[in-house]
Amino acid sequence: MGNLSKQPLRIMSFMISKGLGKMTNLQFSSPLTLKQDFLGEGIKITSTEYVGKINFRCDPNNSLIFNGIKDITGINLPLKSGEVFGNNDYRIQWLGPNEWILQCADNQRELLINNINSKLAGEHFSITDVSDYYLTIRLSGVNSNEILSKGTPLDLETFICNKDMCAQTYIAKATVLIDRLSNEPLYDISVRWSYAEYLWEWLVDSSLEFTK
Repeated sequence: MGNLSKQPLRIMSFMISKGLGKMTNLQFSSPLTLKQDFLGEGIKITSTEYVGKINFRCDPNNSLIFNGIKDITGINLPLKSGEVFGNNDYRIQWLGPNEWILQCADNQRELLINNINSKLAGEHFSITDVSDYYLTIRLSGVNSNEILSKGTPLDLETFICNKDMCAQTYIAKATVLIDRLSNEPLYDISVRWSYAEYLWEWLVDSSLEFTK
């Protein structure tokens, strides 16, 4: 076992009045806040800090939009299935032929959205802040692939050969986005808030054989 997750309270806005459409800020604690890092032989499970996640859609043939995103982030939009591009400030994950996730520091997401809306004014695109939909669990260690193989139909033999790749799949029936961060087994697994605790417990249970 290890350290407690240090995720702070999350402040989110919700529509609570159907008649007036009034917004209110509510504070939520991540379901992973009190989870201890799991350390086993060749396996580590931790929760990451909150990350800004921006869903972006556009015509993949619109060069003005592609160039605009590169000007803002310093990264091209990936065009190949599962491809991921990143630098020190941003990480862009391919979700489909016209859809991506733009990742940034949590405190930079509003700025990123504003910059895109300003830079691409007049162009046809869709941008949605989905940061509050997901939590991220980090799985690492030489036995990570064996753990994943217990619960996902993903072709791991192909996936594990490529750093900076992502895949939409499921683990133990929970829909996830897996992002391979390194040539070593190191994965960020994004999962909806409502499934985060369930997936955490499944990963820990599946790793018990590697405890000393």
